[in-house]
Formats: sequence, C-alpha cells, structure tokens
Amino acid sequence: MVKPESDNGNNTNNLNADVIEADVTSPAASLVKRGFQPRGVFASLAHKNFVFFLSGAVLSNIGTWIQMVALGWLVLEMTKSAFYVGLVNFAGSVPVTVLVLFAGVAADRLDRKKLIIGTQIVMLVLALILAYLTQVNAVNIPIIIVLNLGFGLMTAIMFPTWQAYLSDIVPRKDLMNAIALNSAQFHMARLVGPALAGLILAAYGAAANFYVNAVSFLFVILALAAVKTAPREKAPEFRVMAHLKEGFAYVNDKPVLKVLLISTGLITLFGMPYATLMPVLAKNVLHLGASGFGFMMAFNGMGALVGALLVGGMANTVKRETLIRAGAIAFGAGLVALGFVHTVWLAAPVLVVCGGAFLVTSSAINTSLQALTPGRLRGRIMSMYVLMFMGIMPFSGLIFGAVAEFTGVDIAIAIGGAITVITGLVLILRRSLIDQSESTLAA
Repeated sequence: MVKPESDNGNNTNNLNADVIEADVTSPAASLVKRGFQPRGVFASLAHKNFVFFLSGAVLSNIGTWIQMVALGWLVLEMTKSAFYVGLVNFAGSVPVTVLVLFAGVAADRLDRKKLIIGTQIVMLVLALILAYLTQVNAVNIPIIIVLNLGFGLMTAIMFPTWQAYLSDIVPRKDLMNAIALNSAQFHMARLVGPALAGLILAAYGAAANFYVNAVSFLFVILALAAVKTAPREKAPEFRVMAHLKEGFAYVNDKPVLKVLLISTGLITLFGMPYATLMPVLAKNVLHLGASGFGFMMAFNGMGALVGALLVGGMANTVKRETLIRAGAIAFGAGLVALGFVHTVWLAAPVLVVCGGAFLVTSSAINTSLQALTPGRLRGRIMSMYVLMFMGIMPFSGLIFGAVAEFTGVDIAIAIGGAITVITGLVLILRRSLIDQSESTLAA
C-alpha cells in the first residue's frame, strides 16, 4: 500500500482506494513459487510471470542494442557526419514525442499483453527488411530514416504499455523491486549487446547484426505468450481526450509529480546526447574501431547494470530523493570528465560511472512516479515519463549533434554534463521540490 503525500481527505481516500484495488487485481499469491523464496535484490523473481517477462525482455533487448550500435556505426561510415547520426536517432525517437501520450491512454484501456506482442511482431519485420537491404547494398540514409520511424512508432506504443504491464504481473509489495530488476535486465542487455555488436560488426558486417535483432524479437513474443494474468475488468468507453485530461489533472494536483517529470526532461535533454554521440567520440577522439566502440558501450552498460542492482537492494533503505539528487550530480560530473579524457583507459571507468549514475537517477524517479500513481492511471503517467525520457531524446540528439559539429564532440558532451550537474544542485538547494516523493510500499 502506498503512503500518500499530504493532501486533502478526499484525495487521500481516493488514493487508498486505488491502492487497495491495485493489490486485489495484482497476481494472486498462487503465482508465487513455493519453497525457495528470492529475497532482497531478487524478491520479484518469486513470481513466475515476472520471470517469463524478464527472460524474454533481456534477450530481446540484447538484440535491440546490437542493432542500435550497428546502425549508429553504419550511418557514420556512410556519411562521416555526427549530424546524420543525430538525424537518424531523431527519426527513431520523434514518434515517441508525438504519440506516446495517446499510447498511455491505450495502455490503460486495451489489453496490454496483446499491444506489446503486436509491436514486437512489427519490429521483427522491420529488422528483417533493414537486414536484407543492408546485405544487398541497397540501403541508404532515406531508407534508414523511414525504417527507424517505423521502429519509433512501435516504441511509442510499447514503452508506456511495458511499464504499466509490470503492475499486472507483480504484486504491489514487490513492484519497486520489479522496476529495478526490469532496469537491470535492460542494462545487462546494454552491457552484453554492444560488445556482441562490435564483434559481429568486425566479423560479418552490419547486416548480420540486424538479422540477430530480428530473431531476438521471437524470444519476447514466446515469453509473453507464457505469461498468465487474471482478466482485466472491461474498460470504460475509450474517450482519448477525456482520458488524457484526467491524467494531466492528476499530475497537476500533485506538484511533486511535475518536478519529477521536469527533472527527467532536463537530464535527458542535456545528459543523454552522449549516448547518441558515442560513435563519434569513439572514432574521432578515442581512435577506436568497431569492436573497440562496442566495448566502450559495454563499459557504460556495465555501470548501468551495477546501478540497477544497487537500486534494487537499497529500495527500502535509502530515500529515493537522495538517489535522485546524488545520481544527477554524479551523472553530470561523469559527462564533464568524459569531455576531457582522450584515452581509452580513462574513458572506460568514466563511462561506468555515467551508466551507473544515470540508472540510479532514472530508476528512482520511475519508482517514485509509480508509487504515487494509482493503477487505473499508471499507463498515462508512465507515458508522460516516457515522453520526458525518450520523447526528448530526438531533440537532444539533433541539437547536440549540431553543437558537436562546431565545438567538437568532447566539448558538446561536457557542456551537457555541466547543465546536468546544475539540475542536481537545484534539487539539493530546494529540497522541498521532491521531498514529498518519499513513500513506501507495504509488504
């Protein structure tokens, strides 16, 4: 059960009612395995639905990272331009900006499992098309942009649905842990995927990477097919604008949610361009080839994995506000350092810090948002989070790709890092902005 922030009596009673409803509609105790019971960092693995979900997700995400790394490298090889790398990233992310809020309504009103499986099937087909056209040397930048727009459209539908689906397969008492482990699997894939991508790129070329990604989508489809959940109650009439308005009204009534969402947007806008610019940094500053670039991304993913596991273990011992503030400052400081280190052996540990610090920050914000949101609104609130996270990425990549053309990629990354540090300092100096976000999930 959520301990709500101070509010008027009616709002508190409504929130408690929503929490009770969420507990009732979560998977029944019969879904918990008998005998050995995972605890601490791995508590949510006691639920077999979550095990299916997590195993399929990690395999699919490894494939996604393999494609992302290969695509960034392919575009750089084709164009020799940081701007085009940012432009392709923009094409893949801009549908999230435009459509994710509507996807949040769909996640609250339609069958979440079917929505996710549908997106995976479409992305499998798109990956096969990209792989074949690359294999026969028929791919070009316009084709890549169109296909990436398709991936972005499916991502816009999938991400808020994916986040909200966690509450369907994990009881509320373990939801915080499940969020952390879901982040951990994503970043474990981020650790393994880029390293594999570099090896596959060097040995077989970009087309092979895209074929591997296509196959990986099969795993999440099969895993989700094995997940069994209780039928959801028949949704009310699907009125998109009315449901959107309801979600915005809820956020407007809770200032802490607004601050958490704005903080996510600022950190994404100024901090995350380093991920888009990593191919340029690896090639032009660190003087690495494809395999070296893959391993640099793997160091970054290793840091994120460690950060996710730390969040899972500290979920009930360290205040989320503390994690958000410390993570934002550490992430920004790491980016500033990355702008001034020009050797592989210095860049690698800095990338570990950047990956871990960002993961700590984003997971703590994600958990705070979900803990303060009733189940019936979770899809819409998480769509706002995805908008502030992924929806801003196309603009950050495009802006900082252009900045890098004039200042150099290292200076562009350092500038973004400095602004991220300032964001964290504001949250420290004005502690009341997010102090209300502290709430706990009852056992």
